[in-house]
Amino acid sequence: MPNLTSPESLLPDVESVTSLPRWLFMPFIIISITESVLGIVGNSLVIIVISCIALSDLVLCLFTMPLNTYRSINVYMAFPPAICKLADSFPAINVCVSSLTIVAISIHRYLVVCYPHKKLIGTFLTFIVMIGIWLLAIAAASPLFIYSRSSKVYDEMVVEAMVKMSCTNLQDELCEENHYKTYRRLHVCHESWPKHGDWRLVYTIFMLFLQFILPISIICITYYQIMVKLRERFRYRFLIKRHNIASLRHEVSRQRRNNVLLLLIVSSYAISWLPFNISYTVFTYVNRYHSQTADNVHTPHEEKVNELSKYLPLRFLICMISAITNPFLYGYFNETFKDGLEKIFSFCCRHMNRGINEMGYNQSNIPISETILKKHQKGLSGSKSSSFQLSLHKYSNNGVSIRPST
Repeated sequence: MPNLTSPESLLPDVESVTSLPRWLFMPFIIISITESVLGIVGNSLVIIVISCIALSDLVLCLFTMPLNTYRSINVYMAFPPAICKLADSFPAINVCVSSLTIVAISIHRYLVVCYPHKKLIGTFLTFIVMIGIWLLAIAAASPLFIYSRSSKVYDEMVVEAMVKMSCTNLQDELCEENHYKTYRRLHVCHESWPKHGDWRLVYTIFMLFLQFILPISIICITYYQIMVKLRERFRYRFLIKRHNIASLRHEVSRQRRNNVLLLLIVSSYAISWLPFNISYTVFTYVNRYHSQTADNVHTPHEEKVNELSKYLPLRFLICMISAITNPFLYGYFNETFKDGLEKIFSFCCRHMNRGINEMGYNQSNIPISETILKKHQKGLSGSKSSSFQLSLHKYSNNGVSIRPST
């Protein structure tokens, strides 16, 4: 082992090995964990009914967000190099699946509301659309998988310096052996695109169009048409039921709820993904422009951009808003979904109640379960199975409609 009098001088500055300022570490971790837990719980319940978008958001909360949190705190990877390809491509897949599924839902709601007497989408076509969305998302993210690379960070001299700093007792061979193995595994994930042409910038603009501009345009157009159609129906019902005050109040409340829900869907999507797409496109352009015009020249503008880039991981916290709000916007705010969810819980309560009774408890000790069972006994008696199937053609004006599978 060479005599290194100042191993600290061989190590990079701590700010250069982390993507976030140190004072943001704990708040970032706490918010990331909180959002992941909320997303996992919400989408686990909704996944039974809205399988495609909930599955994508669930993967986002289980895998993508924790891994990006780790990468935001330390750019050095202690995981196998293959994780780099997954860490770069999975976010793109999640984003595309969620975006395209929301577009498919908006188009179907438009067809159901504007053409209620025509069955334009069936179960088979729904299945084909869902498969097509996943295939398109994987194809769109494939360049990130192809051009993602993993490179070793430390040479042997720096590894020895780090071991010397970590193991103060030079006679502890086990400590040295463990740290050698750890530090030699460290690597950094990066993208290596072809040097000729602006392929990285072209791909970024393409993803901006596919993942944000196109979806938000379609969503705004379809939901605006839905609001216009619902307003026309409301005026017609107003003329018919203007003497029925109770019914009229119900129609007004329903119309207001529909409008608020549609506005929340559009606003949530725009707020969640606009910062991510703008920052991603701007920094890709800036990095490409600088590499062409000022190689190895550090300008004040470049230093400012590099300083701002440390806060880029915060955009993932904003993106997670979509994964948290989707279960509420597409599930819990929908009456038919809530009815189905109650049936699922009542089915579980029935079996729990039966197990408690078999253990010798008196039925009078659990009146809540009995009340729930009596309330839903009629609805469950005709069902051969407790499983529920999703089809886009069962979406109602307010969301999804679920039915027991026969």
